[in-house]
Amino acid sequence: PGSGPRHLAFSKDRKYLYLLHELDGTISIIRFNKGNLEFSGETSLVTNKNLKTGAADIHISPDGKFLYATNRGEANNITCFRIQKNGSLEFVEQIPTQGKGPRNFVITKDGNYLLVGNQYSDKIVVFKRDRKSGKLTDTEIRMEVGAPVCLLEY
Repeated sequence: PGSGPRHLAFSKDRKYLYLLHELDGTISIIRFNKGNLEFSGETSLVTNKNLKTGAADIHISPDGKFLYATNRGEANNITCFRIQKNGSLEFVEQIPTQGKGPRNFVITKDGNYLLVGNQYSDKIVVFKRDRKSGKLTDTEIRMEVGAPVCLLEY
């Protein structure tokens, strides 16, 4: 049935586009070259093929060094990649979102925190973000809300 393109994120220098595919849990890396789009590679969020997945959201850290993407279904995790100079993605970690249905997330403008909206467990979970490594640590801060599906910082 296809891969289900869902959301995209641009690299900070605007040379690369990262397209998240909902159905197969992949990220396509697309390079801008002299006004043309060139497929540059693909990576997967799926580490356990036995789990039902559904890639949901994708964002790049404010400093442009890390890419994060969530996976719903039975996986309920967030994956971090380091963005290489050539636009490729290097796996850093994959951790549980501490809830069900991580539909959307936001990275604070200062890059210190990442908040995940877990739609089916009715809570927002706050992670501390290590700006050097990109790794996330659960702060154990939870905000109980009804089905969070979109988070914005203002």
